[in-house]
Amino acid sequence: MGKKKLSLKPVNRGFATTSVQSKKGKQAVSTKASEQGGDIAAPHNDTPTQGTEPVKPEGEDGQLPSHTAAAQPKASEDDWDSEQAVDDAIYQGLVDRLQEKADKEVMRLVKSLDQEKRFAASFPRLQINDNIRDQAIQYAQDDICKEGCEPKPWNPAASGTDSDKVLLRTYVTFQVLSRLGFSDRRIEQCILQGLDDGQGWSEGEEWMWLNLSEDECRGVGEFASANVSAPVMDAPLIDITPDAPSLSLEKTAVDNKHLVVATPAPNNTESTAAPEAGSLFQSLEADESDSSSESDDELNLNKTNESWVTLMLEFEDVKTAAGAVKGKGKKSKSQVVMETPEMVKIKNKINRLEKEYMFNKKDADALLKAMRSKRVMERLEAKLKNIGTPPEANSAAPTETPPVTSVLDSFVSDDEGEDGGLFGNMLDEPPERPVEAGLAVNSTINVRSMPVPKQFSFVGNTAKAILRTAISKSSRQAVISYARLSPNPRVARSGLEIRWSSQKRRVWRMDDIACESVEEAENYVSTLALHDLVASGDLLPVNWRSLPPAYRDLWDELEQMHTETELAAKREIWKKIKALVDKKTSGKTSAAGTTASKRTFTSTSVVDTPSRPANPIYADNLRAMYEKRIATPAYQKMRQVRDSLPIAPFRQKILDMLDHTQVLVFSGETGCGKSTQLPAYILEDQLSKGEPCKIFVTEPRRISAISLAQRVSVELGESPGAMGNASSLVGYSIRLEAKMSSSTRLTFVTNGIALRMLEGGTGSSFDEVTHIVVDEVHERSIESDFLLIVLKHLLEVRKDLKVILMSATVDVEKISEFFGGCPAMKVPGRTFPVQVQYLEDAVEIAGWHIDESSPYAVWDRNRKSGAKKLEWTEEAAETAEDAEEDEEGPADPTKLPSSKYSSRTVETVNLLDSRKIPYDLIVRLLERICFEDSTLESFSTATLVFLPGLAEIRKLHEELQSHPHFGTRDFVIYPLHSSISSEGQSSVFDIPPQGVRKIVISTNIAETGVTIPDITCVIDSGKQREMRYDEKRQLSRLVETYISRSNAKQRRGRAGRVQEGLAFHLFTKARHDNQLAEHPIPEMLRLSLQDLALRIKILKVKMGDTVEEVLLRALDPPSATNIQRAVLALVEVKALTSDEEITPMGRLLSKLPMDVHLGKFLLVAALFRCLDPALTIAATLNSKSPFITPFGFESQATAAKKTFSVGNSDFYTIVNVFDAWRRAHDNTAFVRTFCKRNYVSHQNLQQIEELRQQLLAYLIDSSFVEVSREQKQEIARVRYSRGFKTRFVTVPTHLNENAANERIISAALASGLYPKILTLDVAGGLRTISNQQPVSIHPSSINFRLPKSEFGANNLIYYTLMQSKKLYAWETGPVDDRALVLLCGDLDTKLSAASMQIDRRLRFQVDPKSTLALKHLRDQLASSMAIRFRGRPLSDRQSQWFELALKCLAMGLYEDPQTVVVS
Repeated sequence: MGKKKLSLKPVNRGFATTSVQSKKGKQAVSTKASEQGGDIAAPHNDTPTQGTEPVKPEGEDGQLPSHTAAAQPKASEDDWDSEQAVDDAIYQGLVDRLQEKADKEVMRLVKSLDQEKRFAASFPRLQINDNIRDQAIQYAQDDICKEGCEPKPWNPAASGTDSDKVLLRTYVTFQVLSRLGFSDRRIEQCILQGLDDGQGWSEGEEWMWLNLSEDECRGVGEFASANVSAPVMDAPLIDITPDAPSLSLEKTAVDNKHLVVATPAPNNTESTAAPEAGSLFQSLEADESDSSSESDDELNLNKTNESWVTLMLEFEDVKTAAGAVKGKGKKSKSQVVMETPEMVKIKNKINRLEKEYMFNKKDADALLKAMRSKRVMERLEAKLKNIGTPPEANSAAPTETPPVTSVLDSFVSDDEGEDGGLFGNMLDEPPERPVEAGLAVNSTINVRSMPVPKQFSFVGNTAKAILRTAISKSSRQAVISYARLSPNPRVARSGLEIRWSSQKRRVWRMDDIACESVEEAENYVSTLALHDLVASGDLLPVNWRSLPPAYRDLWDELEQMHTETELAAKREIWKKIKALVDKKTSGKTSAAGTTASKRTFTSTSVVDTPSRPANPIYADNLRAMYEKRIATPAYQKMRQVRDSLPIAPFRQKILDMLDHTQVLVFSGETGCGKSTQLPAYILEDQLSKGEPCKIFVTEPRRISAISLAQRVSVELGESPGAMGNASSLVGYSIRLEAKMSSSTRLTFVTNGIALRMLEGGTGSSFDEVTHIVVDEVHERSIESDFLLIVLKHLLEVRKDLKVILMSATVDVEKISEFFGGCPAMKVPGRTFPVQVQYLEDAVEIAGWHIDESSPYAVWDRNRKSGAKKLEWTEEAAETAEDAEEDEEGPADPTKLPSSKYSSRTVETVNLLDSRKIPYDLIVRLLERICFEDSTLESFSTATLVFLPGLAEIRKLHEELQSHPHFGTRDFVIYPLHSSISSEGQSSVFDIPPQGVRKIVISTNIAETGVTIPDITCVIDSGKQREMRYDEKRQLSRLVETYISRSNAKQRRGRAGRVQEGLAFHLFTKARHDNQLAEHPIPEMLRLSLQDLALRIKILKVKMGDTVEEVLLRALDPPSATNIQRAVLALVEVKALTSDEEITPMGRLLSKLPMDVHLGKFLLVAALFRCLDPALTIAATLNSKSPFITPFGFESQATAAKKTFSVGNSDFYTIVNVFDAWRRAHDNTAFVRTFCKRNYVSHQNLQQIEELRQQLLAYLIDSSFVEVSREQKQEIARVRYSRGFKTRFVTVPTHLNENAANERIISAALASGLYPKILTLDVAGGLRTISNQQPVSIHPSSINFRLPKSEFGANNLIYYTLMQSKKLYAWETGPVDDRALVLLCGDLDTKLSAASMQIDRRLRFQVDPKSTLALKHLRDQLASSMAIRFRGRPLSDRQSQWFELALKCLAMGLYEDPQTVVVS
């Protein structure tokens, strides 16, 4: 008895008689197998093959027959000591750990790619210029070569990645790339040379498309045969009859990977070419591709037949060598061999010979039979020479007599009857049975009993019936045919063929196993086929447990064999993957060492944090200078004036409180002297004690900082103009201007400057500051509130820091509680009484009256009158924004009592449009006060008029200058606005000569912080312009609103500083009492927090991990929604990362006090050299539209607007009309005519130019835009020049070279405004990409009612989206898809699917090469822009990439790059 197999349980086995094998034959087979080895068959090729030892009869112990035993390797105790067994165990461990996870990932990715490919077919197609594409790919290849083409070793240890993850990633990469059609050789090359540590299949695919030709990547042209395998078909069965009529079901397509040989496979086989398709009853058709000719040159009767026999014998030898090899066991095994190209070539020659005239089939067969017999005898003689050596397998043969004997069976040759018609040569004299190529001489056929009980046949639970049913469900065109392969009457062997189509045929044969009857044989081979098709996925799973017992056992055996073969194949795959990974990581030790050394160098080269500077040392000369100064007459004189102020008696109390507390809240009423005296008290106290001090006083406006610094400097005895010198103790610092020196100890700064000073935190110049005074804290600006957050945090770090918070109307309790219950102090003021009059009083006193035709009348009343107007004025005209606000309707005016006021006054007040500034009423009031009413003339010395903005100031200033009385030398008229130069602002404090009266026209800049001492009368429009976040438009914009009651109190208080005053509020008393808010809404609650979020991230003082955490500490915390909206907007424009880390562009945007979307637009436009039109667009979007629509002239205004239309874009139209207006200014007499003729607002256009100048100044201040010193001076001169004549700033040429290129301007807009994109849906409508809301174009847009087909683009960009009757997009314009791909969002590409997506919102279909080019252009453009945002110059290569990207944006699809100039 032989050794018992360790891997199999003892089961019943059949018996077989065997013939003796020679040692020589065994060795030859082993050698051949080793030469052919290396490939592992696919799982569905696993079919029973002959075993390595005799098989016991079925039923004795249930052992698997010899054909299944071959799948189990011979196991012995010595095997585990072998190297192969150890390797198998290692790789089996990988299979157990990683195979399931890896296969799931591969299937997921493949399915995802297939689905993406189907979806991409419906995406809009995106193309780029071929020249640009090729140039980008060439640049990318050149860059890779510069970096080095050597293999890039992996270092998993350095990256913290374990080996299993590396193997898993490599396996997935290899399998996915293989599924995409790339050859194994290219995949290995890609992994070894193209992938960095941590990269996977996506990067591998990009490497393929970058370095291989498009034909090779697609598998076309000369690479078609390498990547696309021809259909594989099994050889047809011979001499069989159909089992049943063909099943008529629908034909199903089957993937080529399932068309594999299903016949018994040897241990090592070699792939062969696919045989040609042939039917069951016909020989294979000849392949006529071979051009060789075998025709005879001379007439020889026997030569043709002899050549035929020679070729037949050669064919049998080739066929035997190709497939009929022996196993490692004692018995040989055979299989149906697929035809190799060599076999096909020989068969073609045979076919041509058979068509020769001299060929005789009968004579040739006789000759062939003789030659075969001779060859068989020679082989037997050779084997008999080795008969003395007993075969190894005899030791394992059973001793008991088998109940069923094995029969030496002959095999029907597939080659016989090649051209014998339908029945071949069956009618010829049967030749002696030759030795089959598929069977060795000593082959053994094992007999297995496979009974089919009658009850199973009756109910149809046989393998044959189940197979037929399963096939009929899958395809009605399939044909099932059986054939008996053995003529021996004692046993039966069958073959099975299933033909789905001419391109798909499967064959199963019982070559080394037989059954006791034809029925058993057919069910046996049906079980083989059924299992094979189910395992391969060609058929759905069947209920195999309903089969007879013998066939259930067979199924279990097949399943076990299939599992083992699969495991072996998987082990080989992981072995290959492991070898690749080992090769890739071969240099990891040195790489790790290099990385470690670099890390060490980096850590040791870090500059130590500078130590905190020591407290400033008090200079003796400063004390001496102070003592000398207080003795001067100028100081003593001013000291007397100072001591008369209401705050003077509280001087010592204030100083004592500061000695005992760190924070003090100081509330001083108007006129008490708090803004000038309190900082001076602190300075004088510290200097007199010889203690070091540095005091900062923060003011909300620069005019306040300047005027207060000048006043305090004079009060401390300094000579005029000395401020900022070495001898001065007082200075100021505002944006673009500062007067400070090393001796300065008291500095007045704006809130913005204070915040920038505090950005450095501890360890900076901030450590020298001893006192911080926050003035006008009641205004609750966003900067002042944030300053409070920062100071509260710094007080915990700087215990020596003193903070004083002061204002006239501050909420003492609230501020005190915010700072932990700090002490508070209140000081009374000194003012004179002020007579307060409201709108109805002003109308009554002035005797002013309007009717329904007046431009100041409510517009609804004008509209309802139906009067056709022949003329229009700018005051009565509306912009689109005004019309939108009209839809909400103005508030109903309060009805006035007719008993107190005249009927004309009541009618006028009720008819007056509260949204408009009544300039005529203001002029009429001034006339009444100054000339007509003697009781009011005493208040006419100095009048302060409050208006909302510069445009209104300019309008009233022009009217007064043109007035016959106010335009004379008897009056001086001063405008006061933040854009006016410091010298111009300071002039309002001058006292005019005797007999000359002063009129100051100001914004709310004169409300607090600035005291014009001689003001006796105030006319308050009740309006102010402030930034608010518009919930309807979802953006921050400058809006005109009513003031609060506390603001009104401050304004009228300006008139009672020197005498009794008079104040007119141009709103009704009912509105004051019932509609005005008590206090203004803090800016933090009504503004976008984008700028503040950036400031938080710039601060070196860490106050929290997130923006939300910091802002929730505010005095009045904003809502979480507003915070999240701001952070999201910053992430969208890439000012912050997703982790809320600030980017280089974010640092620049923090210096631009504007909406971050427009800020980014300006930055990108500066880089793209199209700054001038960008400034116009940004300024217009921040203010009002230049187009107006007068009542009664709607159609004319619309037609005029259309004449300026450019490129179906509202943005280009704005630029066009502004440029036309600017050109019209060459003739100042014509500009008004131009505006009236074209229905544009001269006032709005002036405001746009002023904003352009301001935005350009921001860019220059941030140091992002480089201009010469002369250009800086010119911009400052134009901005702060006196007078109201419009002056234009010229943008430097180097920043404006692409101003005429609409594509580049549109690209810059897309970069800044993204994701404000509208996409055309299938139905032709517009939807937002953010939430897919349907959107309509607003009637004010030039694209209103424009057919969607005329846009010339798939997407539109917009700035304002507002909900009214519909969700309207206001300013719109087309945007090129290439601009979106290169500049917007996060890009996701799938090369194999030809898919490109931006944030999963915008989708395009792009060919792989173009995708690769666009991706490299995008990456290089982003890198170049980031470098420029950091303020660094580009290298030559980066400049080439940048210019190529600009050309891609600027060029059409078929333009020549040489003809497009973008620089």
